[in-house]
Amino acid sequence: MAKDSIHTAVKNALEKDGWLITNDPFYIESGGIEIEIDLAAEKFIVAEKGLSKILVEIKSLKRRSLLYDFHAAIGQYIDYRGVLSDEQIERQIFLAIPDNVYRLMMLKPFYQKRLKENQVNLIIIDTLIETVVQWIK
Repeated sequence: MAKDSIHTAVKNALEKDGWLITNDPFYIESGGIEIEIDLAAEKFIVAEKGLSKILVEIKSLKRRSLLYDFHAAIGQYIDYRGVLSDEQIERQIFLAIPDNVYRLMMLKPFYQKRLKENQVNLIIIDTLIETVVQWIK
């Protein structure tokens, strides 16, 4: 599957933030199909006294329309979260999006409500300087 246009920027931002990329992509077989999540990463976090393992789905949300891309990204995120539960894979999943798109989304209550009610974990990325701006759980 083709990588999103911001894939490299997200990967670099996570590495700058101290994450070790362990899979690019991460494959899971579940329910008779193979699923491909963009990145798997891990990091030793002192405050949590252990290794934190995450999966990251990357979306620029800049293809057709923000609403169309948002629907697709949220549906994919929910499916992936369900597969992690089905397969008892203990990793948190995050949706990585550009900071400029996130700021635009936060102007509209619709996006705020859908993200909250679907409990979407976000990583906000400045794709120009390839850094993590914010983690939202």
